[in-house]
Amino acid sequence: NSSAATSGEIGLTTVHQPSREMGQEMARMLLSLLRGEPTEEMELDPEINLRIPAMIPEAYIKDIRIRLSYYKALADIRSHEDIEKIEEELKDQFGELPDPTLNLMGLMLIRSICRNLGIQDVSAGAKNVSLKFSPQTKMKPETVIGLAMRENKKYSITPDNRLNIRMNSITWPAVFEELQYLKTLI
Repeated sequence: NSSAATSGEIGLTTVHQPSREMGQEMARMLLSLLRGEPTEEMELDPEINLRIPAMIPEAYIKDIRIRLSYYKALADIRSHEDIEKIEEELKDQFGELPDPTLNLMGLMLIRSICRNLGIQDVSAGAKNVSLKFSPQTKMKPETVIGLAMRENKKYSITPDNRLNIRMNSITWPAVFEELQYLKTLI
């Protein structure tokens, strides 16, 4: 939506790299391929779609350059400590964080754990979350099948090999908790 882009309000419900970063990553991958280096080690860029408002509102940080620098910092999150550092900095400079900004920070934590687990896509339905594993996933197929065979039917596998997780509410903390649990299984 061009009016949203010109007003500075960028609503993020799907998290992905900005196009400039994608171009830089593609150039790095191409150079690696040309050098004959393995590409399996390339960093996974998971797509997260939880259908929750996730952004830094213009009303919270008016200067677009500062807002964009925080989007960049959040895109580089690797740990909970990184999030805490940015959260503290934002609170000191701009006051209490609005809910959409807290959601964005939560999505960045989810993105980080997805990289670690080798999950390339997390998508929310009405009552479930669907995970698509990358070929480099650390989850063993027998572990995923074992989850789907449990009697409580919380987990199921779709024909396209996605793991569906039945959930009572789709919030970033609940999804993060599920991913943390899956991390204990690797």
